[in-house]
Amino acid sequence: MRRNQTKSTSYKKWIFIIIGVLLFFPLYRFIRKQLLKNKEQMNEILKDKQFLANQDEPTLNNTLNTITKRKDIQAAAKDLAHHLGTKYSDKNSWFDWLDPKGWTENDDEVEKILIYQRKNYGLLVLLYKQITNSRSLSNDIRSYLDDDNLLRVRKYLNI
Repeated sequence: MRRNQTKSTSYKKWIFIIIGVLLFFPLYRFIRKQLLKNKEQMNEILKDKQFLANQDEPTLNNTLNTITKRKDIQAAAKDLAHHLGTKYSDKNSWFDWLDPKGWTENDDEVEKILIYQRKNYGLLVLLYKQITNSRSLSNDIRSYLDDDNLLRVRKYLNI
């Protein structure tokens, strides 16, 4: 009689172990997905917060002043964002593509600014990233500049 009792308890133990394993992995995947969603939502919130801060001109100027006090370099970075069209195409909304200012680029002006400010390219990268909500200046130059303008800029800068 005692032997039957131990068999039933060992079966119960195995059943609990199997149920535990079957419940553990889906629960683990669910928690992992939720943590990933939380990180994505936090990144989206921070991006929106930075976008709203960049809409306020005094706040943007204060953040640009922490990078450099030189107004000519700040103006050049703002002009780059304007002439590349990225200032208008990243409004954090589904209808930002409707703004015609973001449809075209002024490649000649971008080329002139980059060649003129070639010694301050490192500062331009930081300022551009702040102005355009974390966009890369090098990637935008490579993707938006025409080939002939890009060749002339590459004579002066390593992009």
